[in-house]
Amino acid sequence: LEPLLEADIQIQSQAILQCCQDKATIVQKDTFESGCRALLNLGHTFGHALEAATGYGSKLLHGEGVSIGIVLAFKLSHKMGLCEQADVERVIEHFKRSGMRTFLSQISSELPETAEIIRLMYQDKKVSSGTIKFILTRGIGEAFISDAVDMQFVQELLDEERELLTHLQ
Repeated sequence: LEPLLEADIQIQSQAILQCCQDKATIVQKDTFESGCRALLNLGHTFGHALEAATGYGSKLLHGEGVSIGIVLAFKLSHKMGLCEQADVERVIEHFKRSGMRTFLSQISSELPETAEIIRLMYQDKKVSSGTIKFILTRGIGEAFISDAVDMQFVQELLDEERELLTHLQ
């Protein structure tokens, strides 16, 4: 990561171009988002709810919501016993070094209560028959789709994150 962050604009532009080409290849292979393409939504369920909660404006840009959402997806996976705390810390450190947001406390808008954030999560396109399909992880590079998430874990995680937010204010 360091060489890329410290690289000149031409090298960074090439890396971005390669990522866009890789994503386009995945989208072409899975146009209906029924397989591997869905994994690109890691962090989006949380991120979209946070974007909605802040009014879809400059208070939280899409990429910022997704970076916080990815951290929350890793924390949820850890809470469920699926991945190690070291994986969570590695993701947080990666986003910090990249200049991305990682915590609710970095959102420049007051957030609604946990119940409202969860209600917003149910408006996500990945909801099917009243169940949210989460992208979870068993570790770095080991994402998978699950519709078997006990929402109590999600509520506890968001309550914990909001508690941290309260202590920082």
